[in-house]
Amino acid sequence: MLIARMLANFPKVRRQLKEYRNFLAGCPGPLARQALDSIRDKEFHCLGGSVYALLAGRDKEDDALRFIVAFQTISDYLDNLCDRMGVQSEPAFRRLHASMLDCLTDRPLQSGDYYALFPEGGDGGYLRRLVDDCRAALAQIGLDERRRRQAQQLTRLYIDLQSYKHLRRKTGEEKLAGLYRRHAAAMPGLYWWEFAAACGSTLGVFCLAAAPDCRGVYRAYMPWVCGLHILLDYFIDQEEDEAHGDMNLVSYYSSEEMQLQRLLLFYARAREEVKHLANSAFHTMVADGLLALYLSDPKARSPVLRDTGRRLLAEAGLRPRVLCGLARVLRRAGVL
Repeated sequence: MLIARMLANFPKVRRQLKEYRNFLAGCPGPLARQALDSIRDKEFHCLGGSVYALLAGRDKEDDALRFIVAFQTISDYLDNLCDRMGVQSEPAFRRLHASMLDCLTDRPLQSGDYYALFPEGGDGGYLRRLVDDCRAALAQIGLDERRRRQAQQLTRLYIDLQSYKHLRRKTGEEKLAGLYRRHAAAMPGLYWWEFAAACGSTLGVFCLAAAPDCRGVYRAYMPWVCGLHILLDYFIDQEEDEAHGDMNLVSYYSSEEMQLQRLLLFYARAREEVKHLANSAFHTMVADGLLALYLSDPKARSPVLRDTGRRLLAEAGLRPRVLCGLARVLRRAGVL
């Protein structure tokens, strides 16, 4: 039932992304090209995130979906800008990502020009359009102050990650290690790259935006569900990132066995922590679904990753294996 409802939202996700592509058709220049590339290459981020709209209830589901797609589109677009435009400026990255905090406020906007410190700025109003879509959707949802505050906390951590990881490698590593040291008392027992990975997930924000009952969400998602999400993302991207010289957070583990054991730890802790949440069955399905979504990707079947991926699924249990099989069918059918 949950999977069927999620799949029913996929056409809505694609319609919204088509709106953004149409908007960009009238915006020539390098920023529009990066925006179009991010929509083309990262559509599955919006499709996967759309499951959280189901938490909002039938009357708010479309508003939650609109927020999720717009917010994720900002995330993917800005990631492209930071990766591909030859810029290595922390202030410029933070200025760009101020747009994500503006999405979460109901107050008049103060941030001004998000591109003020960036070498390019002509996006035809695209980024502001995405921010406005987020704000309008949250106004319809009626986000309470507690959920808003926690979503802002997660977004600030996301901005820290994005502002550091795109710097020169050694500088980025040092800053990310320092970021974890500042938070280690609240989240002990992690490696700095695991905390960095958890900072890079938008799932906690989606959950807080959509779910009326947010008790325990921050603790369960940060670092466990969010960390599982992004560690899996980096796991399947290892060969691609190595080829392009990009930072890959999973590559910091000393061995494939360590990768496996830490991913299994995050999976087990995620499932344990979400037991205490409202709609716990939903969140457990998300943890299982993350394994299925990423390990069904063709990249996970490369000779380098295949054995570790198989062991992950084998040790995770029956439902992730079943969901992984379903995800492969959906990929072959072009649904995912």
